[in-house]
Amino acid sequence: MIPFLRTFAFLCVVGLAGVGSVRAQDGSNSGDTGPKEFDIQILREAADKTPILVRDFTYQGTPRKLLTRGEAPEEIIVQDLEFSDFFEVGREGYGSRISNVDAVVWGRVVERFGKVVLQGQLVDSETGDLIYENEYPLGDPPDRWALHAFSDDIVLYLTGERGVASTRISFVGTATGSKEIYLIDYDGARLSRVTTLGSISLSPAWSPNGKGLAFTTFASGNPDLVRLEVGTEDIVAVSKRQGLNSAPAWHPDGEHLVASLTFEGNTELYWMKKDGSGLKRLTFNASSIETSACFSPDGNQIAFVSDRTGQPQVYIMDTDGANLRRITYLNGFCDSPDWSPNGERIAFVGRIEGVFDIFTITPDGNTGSLHRLTGGEGNHENPSWAPDSRHIVYAKRTGDGQRLFVMAATGQGKRQLTWSRGDQYNPAWSPPLSP
Repeated sequence: MIPFLRTFAFLCVVGLAGVGSVRAQDGSNSGDTGPKEFDIQILREAADKTPILVRDFTYQGTPRKLLTRGEAPEEIIVQDLEFSDFFEVGREGYGSRISNVDAVVWGRVVERFGKVVLQGQLVDSETGDLIYENEYPLGDPPDRWALHAFSDDIVLYLTGERGVASTRISFVGTATGSKEIYLIDYDGARLSRVTTLGSISLSPAWSPNGKGLAFTTFASGNPDLVRLEVGTEDIVAVSKRQGLNSAPAWHPDGEHLVASLTFEGNTELYWMKKDGSGLKRLTFNASSIETSACFSPDGNQIAFVSDRTGQPQVYIMDTDGANLRRITYLNGFCDSPDWSPNGERIAFVGRIEGVFDIFTITPDGNTGSLHRLTGGEGNHENPSWAPDSRHIVYAKRTGDGQRLFVMAATGQGKRQLTWSRGDQYNPAWSPPLSP
């Protein structure tokens, strides 16, 4: 089901009256400054990439072994560096045609005190100077996390920006017949199920420290807002108020959230502490739905979706509800805003000629900054930025159901991420994580 329409259906499930009827509000109350003209183009950009070579590791005192899925350790490094979009990557001895490389990646695998360790190095190819070296507990068979950590360090030391190989993606999956929360690595490996509630769980949102998830679940009969620490089954209630408690968004301080609640009759946005206390209502529109909130990286602003002008569009307001303004003007639905970690753009879903696609726009709503990243490929929804602000994960309807895909922030490099039974949707990309 398409994004905001799913929200309406969701509200109907919990028995809210009048959801299907929306009325346009006066512009002075909505932050609307009227229609705007613009020409939508699908963004296509290319950037020069740094040539880099990955050499085969050497092994001392321990045999060469593959990962549990059959990959060589060097393959993981190549994959991680290519995905970063900073590098043109070659692998020594595998038909690489890259010339004039700027840096060489190499490693020595040794056994020390009964443990297998990767001594990773990054070398300037012209001078032979050591740029970076570190040791990583590789494990036996080789551990993906150690290799991802090495890749992220390479990205950091060559670009000054942290890589995303050591990140995970949470999402909703239906493989068991219930809607449960799952996790996968950024590259689709290590699928695991987080919840076993046998019910409907939706809209997972990562805490800023990358250790917890907030989400909505029907496990108790009411759509409650809960949270848990990843790796545990200890679910903690955040808001169990009567009616809908949905679409959580963490404030960067990690102590507060904003969510859509209906206990006062209408779907409005509320600020609260992570234990549900200190509740403060932020929006006041008796005939419209306010949902899908996300924070700016500095925590001072909130982007959200409202249908106060007749159709769902993206708005921005200060964290206290002041200075409301509308930033999207598509002649159709807009939904699922997500603010890039660098603060420069907001991704969202927009409907064009009956099809839902992924767009980005600058927070000032400048129509000249509007970029369409998908098109002509069916419905797309639920965009979520990677912590590098260079990649986006999203859900797409395929012939086998909904699947997760990843693309660069330019719309290039689209690739399928999940292949499981059932549907996968509502993805949320984690902050950088530790093993």
